[in-house]
Amino acid sequence: MWLKKTSSGIGFIEVMTAVVITMIAALGILMGAAHARGELHALEVKERATEELLNYMEYWKGRIADGVMSPSEWNGDLQGNQIYLYGNAQSQYKIIARLYYDIESLDRFTPHGVTDFDRYQLDCWIQWQDYLQTPANRYSNKVTKERRLATVMTIFDLE
Repeated sequence: MWLKKTSSGIGFIEVMTAVVITMIAALGILMGAAHARGELHALEVKERATEELLNYMEYWKGRIADGVMSPSEWNGDLQGNQIYLYGNAQSQYKIIARLYYDIESLDRFTPHGVTDFDRYQLDCWIQWQDYLQTPANRYSNKVTKERRLATVMTIFDLE
């Protein structure tokens, strides 16, 4: 039995197949890197929003404990204070957020009995729209992200 050698090297078909496989692998790596970058950006913005919300809540806890507040401040702020989570007012790319708070005076009846202390429920939240994470489409202006914190404060009169 004789074996005839007709292959003299790598042909055009084999080279083109290797190029196509390499391009598909490179496309997958690029898409993965772009997705990872978007997720890291979203995590960075969410972490910054949480830090701002914690600072805002601590501010209002101090104001309530101090007790020197105007009647309009006791009503809360449902219009919101504007801050920038990313960039600033002059930046081309920026993420604007709004901080809100609401204070509710609680009655003296608790699940554990009647108390002689003043109690307040403080709700703080932040809302933002992240245009940098998602491409512009018909839903991009309708997705609002939000973080909320709430606490009950008891004021002890030391006088």
